[in-house]
Amino acid sequence: MEMSRTDKDKGSSLYVDRQNLKEALSARVEKSEADSAAFAFGITNWRQRLRCTQEEPHFTKSWEQVRWKASQALNEPLPQLSFAIFRQFAETGERKAYEDVYFERRARLNALAVVTAVITDKQEHQQYLASLENVIWDICGEYTWCLTAHLPREGDPSQEVDLFAAETAQTLAEIYAMHQEVLDARIAERIRIEVRRRVLTPVFTEKRSFFWRSADHNWSAVCAGGSGMAALILMNDQEEKTDAMMQTLESMQSFLSGYEADGGCAEGLGYWVYGFGYYTYFAEMLREYSHGKIDLLTTEHVRSIARFPSSIHLSDGVYVNFSDSSEREVLPSGLLNRIAERTGCIHDFPSIIPGMLDDPVRRWAHLIRNFLWSDTEQNKGEKQMENQIAATSDISERAGLRTVIFPNLGWWVSRGKFSGFALKGGDNGEPHNHNDLGQIIIHGGGENLLCDLGAGMYSKAYFQEGRESIINISSGGHSVPVIGGHMQKSGPSYSAKVLKTKSSEKELQVVLDLTHAYGEAPIHYFTRSILFKCHSDGERSIVELEDVFEWKGIAESIEERLISRIGPIFERDTVIWSGSRARLILRYDSALWAASSIATAHFTHEGEPYTFYTTSLVSKEQEGKQTKCQLQFEIEDISSKSRHKTPIK
Repeated sequence: MEMSRTDKDKGSSLYVDRQNLKEALSARVEKSEADSAAFAFGITNWRQRLRCTQEEPHFTKSWEQVRWKASQALNEPLPQLSFAIFRQFAETGERKAYEDVYFERRARLNALAVVTAVITDKQEHQQYLASLENVIWDICGEYTWCLTAHLPREGDPSQEVDLFAAETAQTLAEIYAMHQEVLDARIAERIRIEVRRRVLTPVFTEKRSFFWRSADHNWSAVCAGGSGMAALILMNDQEEKTDAMMQTLESMQSFLSGYEADGGCAEGLGYWVYGFGYYTYFAEMLREYSHGKIDLLTTEHVRSIARFPSSIHLSDGVYVNFSDSSEREVLPSGLLNRIAERTGCIHDFPSIIPGMLDDPVRRWAHLIRNFLWSDTEQNKGEKQMENQIAATSDISERAGLRTVIFPNLGWWVSRGKFSGFALKGGDNGEPHNHNDLGQIIIHGGGENLLCDLGAGMYSKAYFQEGRESIINISSGGHSVPVIGGHMQKSGPSYSAKVLKTKSSEKELQVVLDLTHAYGEAPIHYFTRSILFKCHSDGERSIVELEDVFEWKGIAESIEERLISRIGPIFERDTVIWSGSRARLILRYDSALWAASSIATAHFTHEGEPYTFYTTSLVSKEQEGKQTKCQLQFEIEDISSKSRHKTPIK
């Protein structure tokens, strides 16, 4: 591949000469027709590899779930996407009922495609194949492949291309590649017709102006990548295929432009998995179809993006979850392994092969590549295993701090042997933005003691004007102050300014000017200073927080909020949050601040109920033009039985 490196577009520029691209793709035509699945996945013996995973313990959970869903598909009617649930989003903003059915249909399709590929008994194979064909036929007849939340008010819904229409096109194309020799000719033809009519024609032939073509976030990678992978498999005309790849590469460049040189993902880890995952899947398929001549994973910019999960991992599979993400994200093992192989980025957390149902939207791209690309201890190279073990041990045994700073993104992530800390800067106009400038996460013993609520349940209101009223998005749902009754505002002009940042193995110091985050608040300035340090024994850590408010007039009320999923216990000048292996002890001046707490029943992004607790420290009457809040947090290991517990004073 001919690539140019410039300082433009955040340090990475994709350029491919059209003629070279056409020649690279044409060289593979004859072989790709022989077994297009081998080229889609980059594995010549893909079927044998898939069968072998049935005997590997690491895949037990995956196979149990896949077989269960395949059995359901074989024995139960396919849930229907009725008009009654289709209309709910437009009328009430509710999207869960439709999406639950939509994703269940995809789960059954995916499970049948996998099981049918490994069955050797002829009669049983025919039963599952017939069920697979029925599900394909039904999905090809859907009113739209889009989610209702993504449909515009006008236009043909069947030719609208959103994230999930592109995913469906890619899924059907790859299933076609896997099973084309046994699929009924009418099913195979319908896949080709519907994928072309619904996705390939509007995207590549008609070149419709979908907003995602130039988006600098996950939509460009997923929509273009899914469409592009379907085109690689199903398009036979080389001029048409070349044109489709040129268009896809333009969108991939837009996607990369959303990542600054530090490789940080403003949308959060879940959307790193989604966007960079599809970037990687498309890159690998294009590399395979071009006989290795086009490689999109070779730049330093891409390697910096690849390091993101390790950089924000706190411990025990818990991650920094600013924006619309979760503390515990499902990381596709196939994706992580392929990134490690191609970029050399060995992740410092254990690789666990997730089950199909661990992904709430049942994505085919992750599922099949988890089976085919995951490396287990049985077949992993010794050098890679040594590197991963060394990386993991280095963090768990080190008493000092390991700090990662994202200077462009405005995130600070620091962790020691037992504890961790994260701080959020940036601005309030980011993709999947929360109004969270100055937000802190305090971690200990494998859990977040002060947490970020992460993504809420998506609805129409979640992405509309006035979304700040939703607690996950509002600064009121974060560990930041309410200033004279004012919360943070939305938009890129409401931003944090870094006044100081300094890190070492002993401590992390950051000072942020957050004055401009609060819009009309009656202050001249507001600064938040943080000091995070670990004791030499590694079993106790301290976070010192100082907020300074300079008022324009008479001092008004300050409410410092602290968010946790753990109920607090109040003692004199002290608040305690006790986790399973650590406790967080807050010391404050009760002469200046009145402490209280409220419990709020809430729902996760997937709709599961939970309770979070907002601890408030409200300023008492103070004279002068300045209000200062000084808080000290101690993270204490309560799992260590050999150490004398420090009394709370």
